[in-house]
Amino acid sequence: MNSPERFSSIADANTPNAGRIYDYLLGGNHNFEIDRIAAEGLLKVAPFMPNLFKLIRWFLGEVVRRLSNEGYMIFIDFASGLPTVDHIHQITPEGTKVVYSDIDPVVVAYAKEIIKDLQNVRYLHCDAAKPEEVLDSPVVRELLGDDRKVVIGFNGIAYFLPDDAVKHFMETTFQWVGKGSRLFFCDADATSAPPEKARKIMEIYKNMNQPLFPRSRETMKKLIGPWEVEEPGFKLLEEWVDIKTNVTDYVQKEWEGQGFYGAILKK
Repeated sequence: MNSPERFSSIADANTPNAGRIYDYLLGGNHNFEIDRIAAEGLLKVAPFMPNLFKLIRWFLGEVVRRLSNEGYMIFIDFASGLPTVDHIHQITPEGTKVVYSDIDPVVVAYAKEIIKDLQNVRYLHCDAAKPEEVLDSPVVRELLGDDRKVVIGFNGIAYFLPDDAVKHFMETTFQWVGKGSRLFFCDADATSAPPEKARKIMEIYKNMNQPLFPRSRETMKKLIGPWEVEEPGFKLLEEWVDIKTNVTDYVQKEWEGQGFYGAILKK
């Protein structure tokens, strides 16, 4: 794993961590003082952040419930974070099989303690840039057998990966899954060179050794490769969850993009 080069460990109390900042801005307690300081710095530049993180989690819930209602019973999720409030195994029907993964080994260890008594849930150590590490693992083969009609989760991670890694993820998962499978993701639309406030956000994450890779929707449409976009297509997260926030207004004004959006893809 090359996590030290790209993501700092959640156990390091001396360096802010994107996952712990996410937790703090959602009102959680899995964070350190250094994360709270960084989060407050982010809020000065991007006051929409708490609403954004809520939207990302609500989008996951909306999509998972929709696909569960369509009969999908297997979910393989990448960059999952801690499987606590309103995560996949908590909002899907009994009998659903869920495989979570994360790049941070400490998150993985903690998560395994959380889900240890759950028969149909597994948690693996994996860099989302290398999805084959999960897909080809003995744990997945043991849990799923030959069943590959699955839902792939790629939620809130695309903007932490460069274009070539996103392309590799899309191609690798498409080749692995069976016909009729789905993949859901969200990303940030950035249509031009980011203005001053957006550059400050990027600098904060870069200093945490967790750089951001903004891209336009049009670029993302090319990166999804063989996957087909399912109706209703690329929609703003606010539209998916049917709630008004200030996230899109802020992004359009300060980032020169069209907002944070999500989509469901199909094979």
